[in-house]
Amino acid sequence: MMPGMPGTRKMPGMPGIDNDNWEVPRSRSIPRGDASTIQPTGRVLQPPLIGKSPSLNSKLLPQGSGGIISGRTSALLQGSGAPPVRMHNLSFGMDPASQVPAPAKPVPIASTLPVAEKPVAPARLSPDELRRKTVSLLEEYFSVRILDEALQCMEELKSPGYHPEVVKEAISLALEKNPPCVEPVAKLLEYLFAKKVLAAGDIGTGCLLYGSTLDDIGIDLPKAPNNFGEVIGKLILAGGLDFNVVKEVLKKVEDDRFQKDIFAAVMTILTSSPSGQGILDSQASDIEACESLF
Repeated sequence: MMPGMPGTRKMPGMPGIDNDNWEVPRSRSIPRGDASTIQPTGRVLQPPLIGKSPSLNSKLLPQGSGGIISGRTSALLQGSGAPPVRMHNLSFGMDPASQVPAPAKPVPIASTLPVAEKPVAPARLSPDELRRKTVSLLEEYFSVRILDEALQCMEELKSPGYHPEVVKEAISLALEKNPPCVEPVAKLLEYLFAKKVLAAGDIGTGCLLYGSTLDDIGIDLPKAPNNFGEVIGKLILAGGLDFNVVKEVLKKVEDDRFQKDIFAAVMTILTSSPSGQGILDSQASDIEACESLF
């Protein structure tokens, strides 16, 4: 059967039927309450809330303000343990630069660089040990005549203050040999001077030390003064000595005969060398001072 036909069973919500069996729309039920709240369209108006603050949509609020509405904490922030942020001591109209906090001063950090350990100074040899080692290296040199080996032994002594004694011992041992080692000792001292192991002052002081003992040595070794003069002459040619030192050496010798032997040997070496004449001319005044001593 079609809806609206006679005999049709009425279902809830179906349109009503008038006396002529025509369907008519049903009117909405009027809610209970004051009829003044009913609009002609059938909608019910809610009465205004008196004494209640209107609700605000948190979506329309700026970020960060959802938790502070009318002094209450938002439900999203309840239980988080963070207290509500209160903005206070805000001054408007101030210069923005004055509100910028001053930068914190850097805290100096203590240096953690490792402290370099001081090198331990080698133990110094006693004078007796130095003399024993010096005599040993000189005897070895006069035996094998190897200059580089003698240089290495000198460097191993590590006693620059003892170098004048080395010069004295070298001359003394060389002239005591039979035959005397004039040429080898002169080459040794020239080589050490050229390698800057010995300084001119070391050679000069060593010659003075040996010259002060020549009066005693000359008694047993009559040729020692002449041989000593030859060594001095060769060292003058090498630039390790000059006639000023020769003058001081002659003053150390008391025997006039020994003085003359030393000076004569020096002049013989210089006059027999091509470069010796230039030295004689440049040091003529010191040569005259030497001749005046005897």
